[in-house]
Amino acid sequence: MELRHLRYFVAVAEELSFTAAARRVHTAQQVLSTQIRQLEDTMGVQLFERSPRGVALTRAGLAFLDGARATLADLDRSIAMATHAAASVEGTLAVGLNVAASGDTATSILARFKDAYPHVAVTLSTYDLDHPAAGLLDHATDVAIVRPPIVARGLDVLTVSAEDRVFVLPAAHPLAGRDRLTLADVAGQPWVAAVPAVDGCEPAAWRDDWLMDPRPDGGHAVVGATARTLDEWRELVAGNEGISLCPASAERYYARPGLAFVPAAEVPQAELAVAWRSDEPRDEVHRFVDLLRGATASVTSA
Repeated sequence: MELRHLRYFVAVAEELSFTAAARRVHTAQQVLSTQIRQLEDTMGVQLFERSPRGVALTRAGLAFLDGARATLADLDRSIAMATHAAASVEGTLAVGLNVAASGDTATSILARFKDAYPHVAVTLSTYDLDHPAAGLLDHATDVAIVRPPIVARGLDVLTVSAEDRVFVLPAAHPLAGRDRLTLADVAGQPWVAAVPAVDGCEPAAWRDDWLMDPRPDGGHAVVGATARTLDEWRELVAGNEGISLCPASAERYYARPGLAFVPAAEVPQAELAVAWRSDEPRDEVHRFVDLLRGATASVTSA
C-alpha cells in the first residue's frame, strides 16, 4: 500500500465518482480505477459498490475512510512542520566565490539557499585567481563556490556541475577563426596563467589545471604572462601576451572587444563545486551543502 492509494481512495470516497475523483487528483480515470482495485486486492476487502448509477462506499470503505483521512492529515502536518523547521533556521553564512566560478549556476545556488532558509543572513565575498579556496583556509568564509582542483588539507569538495571548456585567444590570432581547437593545435603557443595561489592551497595545482600542464604528450605549457585578477587575465589575452582556457558558460561574462572564444576538443571538462572545512560544526554550512547534494557528481576530501 502506498500513499497515492490513500489519496485516490479518499478522493473517490468524497466525490463518489471516479470521473470527478480523477480530475481532482490529476490522473486518468482508468489509472485511478486500477489503483483502487490494487488497494482492494491488497486489503482483501471491497471498498466501493460500483453500479451504473454511480459509486457508494461499502461498510469496509466507511470504516477505512476515517483512518485514511487521519493518516493523510498526519502526513500533511509533518510536512508542514518540516518546512517550518527549515524556514526557521537562523544564523549567518559567509560564502566565498572564486571569480572563475561566477555565473548563472553560482547565482542559482545562492538563490535556492536564500529561498529555503530566509532567516539565514548570507554575505558574499569574491576572491581573485590567487585564492582558489575563496577564503576557507583563513576562515574568512564558511563555504565557497569554486572551480576545482582545490588542493589543501582539511577541505571537503562537492562537485555540482561540469561543462566544456573553450580556448580564449586574441581576436586577431591566426587560430581565432577555427571551429574548434585541441591542445595539439596550440602547441608552442604562450599562455596567460593565474599567479600561484597564496591562500594556502598547493600553489601551482589550480594554475596548472587551467594550463593543462603537464600535457598528455609529456610536454609543458609555455607561460607568457601571469594574472591575479580576471580583468588582468582578459587584458593580457587581448594584448596578445598568450592564450588561455575558460568554462564555456563564462564566454558571455568574459567577452570583450579583442577576445575570441573557440570550443576546446579533447580537453577535460571544467567542474563547478562547493567546498567547506571538513571539521565544520555549524548547521548553516551543512544545510547549504545538503541543499545541493541531490544534483551532485561526487564528494572528495583533501
